[in-house]
Amino acid sequence: MSRLNKLGMAAFAACILLLAGCKKDTGNNPDSPTGYLVGYRTAGTPTADYFVNTSSLDSGVISATGNGVELQGWNYYGKSGNTFFAIDYTNNICKGFEVQNGVLTEKGQFVFERMDCMTEIDENTMLAIGAPWGGGSYDCKIQLVNSSDISIQQSAATPIYVSFDTAGTQLNAWPTHAYIENGKLFIAFYTLVGSTWDTPNTDTAYVSVYSYPGLQYQRTFKDTRTGPIGYYGGSPAMITDEAGNHYSFSTSSKAAGFTQTTKPSGILKVNRGEEQFDPSYFFDIEALGYRILTGTYAGNGKVVARVVSTTVDNTAPAWAAFSVTAPVCNIAVLDLNSKSFNIVSSVPLHGGQYQTPFLLQSGKVYTSVNDGTEAYVYIVDPSAGTAVKGARIEGSELQSFFKY
Repeated sequence: MSRLNKLGMAAFAACILLLAGCKKDTGNNPDSPTGYLVGYRTAGTPTADYFVNTSSLDSGVISATGNGVELQGWNYYGKSGNTFFAIDYTNNICKGFEVQNGVLTEKGQFVFERMDCMTEIDENTMLAIGAPWGGGSYDCKIQLVNSSDISIQQSAATPIYVSFDTAGTQLNAWPTHAYIENGKLFIAFYTLVGSTWDTPNTDTAYVSVYSYPGLQYQRTFKDTRTGPIGYYGGSPAMITDEAGNHYSFSTSSKAAGFTQTTKPSGILKVNRGEEQFDPSYFFDIEALGYRILTGTYAGNGKVVARVVSTTVDNTAPAWAAFSVTAPVCNIAVLDLNSKSFNIVSSVPLHGGQYQTPFLLQSGKVYTSVNDGTEAYVYIVDPSAGTAVKGARIEGSELQSFFKY
C-alpha cells in the first residue's frame, strides 16, 4: 500500500479540538493554567491538523472553529515531560511545543527522515523509531529526541530483524511498540513486504532487544502461540502493569491491515526483568470471538481495549478499522488475571482508529469514538464495564490526549 493511499485512509480521521473562548490566533486560554492539549484533524479534503488547548474532555463541544494552533502537514504526536511534539510527515519537520500559563508556544524544530513509533522515555527524552517505506531499504532508524533543545541527540540504523517469506523476499520489520528496562531497549514489531504491505509471515510474535542508550542489537525473542505484535498506526501494542510486567497485543486482524491470519489474536506476557515470553501465560482473545487491536492499562489487571469481532473482521475490507464510514470497532474491558472479557455495550461501533489515543485519568479511560454519524469523547469505567459520553467532537476524532 503506497504512502499516498495510507494518508488518504487517515485523512477522514479529522479531529477538531478546542475551547470556546480561546484566543482566535492561538487557541490558548491564559486563564486556564492546567488542562489538555489535543491534536486534531479537520474533516473533509484537504485536511488540516491543529494543536488545541481545552479545559475539559467531559462535557461541552470540542471545536476548531476560529481557534487552535494550525500545524503544517499531516502529523503524528508524541511527548516528553512537558514538551509536546507535532511530527509533520508532509514536510518531515518535527516541532516541539510547551504550555506555559495556558499559552502554547513553539520551542524549536528539526528535520527528520521517518518517525513511526514514539515512546516517552523520561522527561528529557522521546524515543522515535522510523521505519522504511516501499521496500528497497530494511533499516529502521532508532532516534533519541532531546526535549530541551528539540533535536535528535542520538540515532542508530538497524534492520531490527532479518526475515524472508517462502519465496525468498526479504521482509521489513515494522516497529509497533518500545519500552526501556534494566538498561535495555525492547522493540516489538511485525513483518511485511515493504512494497505491497502484504503480511506473509503471521505465525510468530517477536521482540528485539537492544542496549540502551548504546542502541546496539543484542537478540530477538519469539513465541509461536500467536501472531506478530501490533500493526501500522496502532500504538500502543504493549502495556505494563503495576508490578512492571509487560503484556503484548497480537492483532492478526484484516481490519488492521493483515493480509492473512494463521494464529489466534491474543495477549502474551513478559515478566519484569526477563527477555522471554512467559510460557505459562496466554490470553486467547480470538477464542472469545474477537481480535484485539490496541488498548491501555487501567490498573488492577484491567485493560480498556479496542477490538473487532472475528465475524466482522473476516469479511471486512482491508484496513477497515481506519474508516469512519463503515465502523467495525468495539470497546471492551479485559481482565488480565481472570482472562475475562466484556464488551462495553454503551460505546457504539466505531472506526477511524489511526493512532487514536487513550488517556487514563482518575481510574477512567478517555477515548475518541466516531460511529459514522457523530463523534464524541467516551469515558470508560473499567471497574463497572460502562461508559458515558463526554465532550462532543465537531469533526472525526482526536489524535492525541495530553494532560498538562
